Formats: sequence, C-alpha cells, structure tokens
Amino acid sequence: MKILIIEDELDLQHLILRYFKKEGYVCEVAENFKDGYKKINNHEYDCAIVDLNLPGGDGLQLVNYLRKDNSQTAIIIVSARDTIDDRIKGLDIGADDYLTKPFNLSELNARIKAVMRRKTNQFNHVLEFGPLSIDVEERKVVAHETELQLTKKEYDILLFLARNKNRVVTKDSIAEHLWGDYMDEAVSYDFIYAHVKNLRKKLAENRCSDLLKTVYGIGYKFQSI
Repeated sequence: MKILIIEDELDLQHLILRYFKKEGYVCEVAENFKDGYKKINNHEYDCAIVDLNLPGGDGLQLVNYLRKDNSQTAIIIVSARDTIDDRIKGLDIGADDYLTKPFNLSELNARIKAVMRRKTNQFNHVLEFGPLSIDVEERKVVAHETELQLTKKEYDILLFLARNKNRVVTKDSIAEHLWGDYMDEAVSYDFIYAHVKNLRKKLAENRCSDLLKTVYGIGYKFQSI
C-alpha cells in the first residue's frame, strides 16, 4: 500500500512515517499545502492522511482536489479541529474518515485498513486475466488454479503492471511505486531486474509467461487481451 502523509508537525509526521514503514507500507510525506498539492497531482496513492491546519492552505482544499479529480485514493483527515461542523464538512467533501488529535497510531492503522476494505468491496477485488487472477484483498495470485508464491516486491510489481495493463511502464515508475520518496534505497535498477526475473520465472512455471513483456531500454508491459 502506498500512503501520502500530509502533516506539518514534524515529530508526529516522523512517528507516523516510522510506524507505517514498519507495517510494510510505501510512504511519502508533505509538510505544507504546496507540497501536498504537488504530490497529489503528480502521483497516485492508495491512501492520503491529511492534516487540516497546513502552512500555506487548508487541508480541506486538498481533500476537495482529490475528489474532484475522481481519485479513488482513500482519505483520512487527522486534525486538532474537532468540532462537529469540521467533521461534517470534511466527510461531506469526500474524506472517508476523520480522526481527531491526539490519536493512537494503531487506531489510525486500523481505520486505514477498514477504509481500504470498504473501498475494495465497492469494486471487483479480483482482477482476472485469462488463466491468471489477482485477489487484491487477499494479496493472492493464482495461475491455472495454482497459487503463486510471490515475495512482497514481486507481488507489488505484478499488481502495478496489471493495473496498467497494455501500457508500457518505465523502470523509473516502478522504482517510484515501490520505494516512493526513498528511491535511493533501490540502489540501482538491478533490484528491479532481479524481482522481474524471478516474477517472470514463476509465471513461466505456471504457463503465464506471455503476460509479462520487456520493452527494451524502457521498462515492462503487462499484456492482456
């Protein structure tokens, strides 16, 4: 899961960041309205955690921008503003949940998972491509009735490519999706090559090698009719 944390209180931002990285999420941060606006306009996220009192603007505007763009990003407002009017306004313009400060990080995590479950249930959570199916909710991949044993990175790459089926996805896009603001952790594209190589081997062993194509010098394409 890829999360954007828009929070100007740096101590709290760092706490949230450390907690969710330990949970295995890819996290990016923004500490003011301008940076938050740039992030949501240039990248896609599974969930955005949005503070309301931001330097340079109101977080409610960011929530509004996300929803006007028909984004399926889950949005959770975290704020010290705890009046009924603030909560109603935030939920009315498109936030999925509203959590007042101070809060427990485990509760925030639970609310994110609950929101993501609700959103998953609004859509078909099983993606099917001929003999291959991806259960997004269970993080399970089945090919010709055999479950593939994928690592987290292999699964994330496959899902990312499948959601962009029949489109060429660059190595930069894959690296940014996997590591977010911490792309330097990838060290080099060798990590992506290794993950894709292992993924392709597992697909081939289950007669699905034709789904994943290499576009030399650019990236990869999940090819499905």
